[in-house]
Amino acid sequence: MFEPVREFWLNLSLIFGAIFVSIVILAAVHASPPQFKRILTVIVVFIAGLYFPVEFYIPRHNFLTPYGDSVRNLVQVLAAFTFGLGVVNLVLIHGRHVLQRTTNFPFSLAFFAGFLIMTFVGFIQRYSPQFWVKKAEAGQISFWDGMHKLLFEGMLIPLTSTVFSLLAFFIVSAAYRAFRIRTLEAGLLMATAIIVMLANVPVGTWLTSWIPAEGWLKWFRLENAAIWLTTQINAPTQRAILFGLWVGAIGAALRIWLSLERTFTAGSR
Repeated sequence: MFEPVREFWLNLSLIFGAIFVSIVILAAVHASPPQFKRILTVIVVFIAGLYFPVEFYIPRHNFLTPYGDSVRNLVQVLAAFTFGLGVVNLVLIHGRHVLQRTTNFPFSLAFFAGFLIMTFVGFIQRYSPQFWVKKAEAGQISFWDGMHKLLFEGMLIPLTSTVFSLLAFFIVSAAYRAFRIRTLEAGLLMATAIIVMLANVPVGTWLTSWIPAEGWLKWFRLENAAIWLTTQINAPTQRAILFGLWVGAIGAALRIWLSLERTFTAGSR
């Protein structure tokens, strides 16, 4: 709908103008009475949440469709601001630990070191790969590309995998508590878990390999029993749970859209 501005100075002027207008509007809203803030928030949230349902349910190429890309871009900009607020929040929290020398002081220093180094290397690798180094020859990786791969693929990804691997111990602990057979349901859960786990290891398939692979007896083979349990029992159950979750999500979205949720501006309705 809206064509991007190609002229550099005009584009720069529009950016600073938008920032100035936004600051003025935010300052005016901040200085306004609480009742006005509440009414303004309700109106903005309702109008913003009304666009996509109306555009979706009206037949295609309606009067709202040309604005779709611009609205999606606006949503991306707002999402970027939320990430920025998250970064600011992390900086404030860890900065407080550093200034007050709390027990988490070393972890906060590690956060700032990783944050600053990764930010610096990422910007240099993206926008100025020849900064302070010679140009890489054919078939060679540049210095900043190598630094980025070292930090991202050599440190961040292994650290992320390590954190997720720690969840295995919590899963084992939860499974131990859940699999204590005290009721019929717990016994069924234990039997199902044993069948599925044995079917995914060689010893499990070996235990029932003597059962014919054809005919009605084939369903007593562990691999076939596990397939039946996962596709005929587990999958429909998961779909039912997801269906309930999405119904709940729609209900929560409607409450937010209609400003029925308790917030710092809308109050309790």
